[in-house]
Amino acid sequence: MKRIILDATRWSSESEFHEAVVRALGAPDWHGRNLDAWWDSIVRDFNDIHPPYMVVINGLETCGPDLQKYIERFIELFAEARGKFSLEVYATATPLN
Repeated sequence: MKRIILDATRWSSESEFHEAVVRALGAPDWHGRNLDAWWDSIVRDFNDIHPPYMVVINGLETCGPDLQKYIERFIELFAEARGKFSLEVYATATPLN
């Protein structure tokens, strides 16, 4: 399984998070910068990285509380995609608060 390792220690905004994930997953330039767009991206599989894969976000504790909650919701999208569509996509963060 492909593992995509991301370092959250320098993220201070949703924009920085989105830019990092877009690059890591090879999302198209027109990819939206919100959770609805990530849902579409995960279940429609239009990125350069295809299932099975796991996104690992290290250093989540260094992000502000609002960004942590946003990233935790991003991680939940992967579980929802597995449950609804049996996709082999995973995401986790270390540590989760």
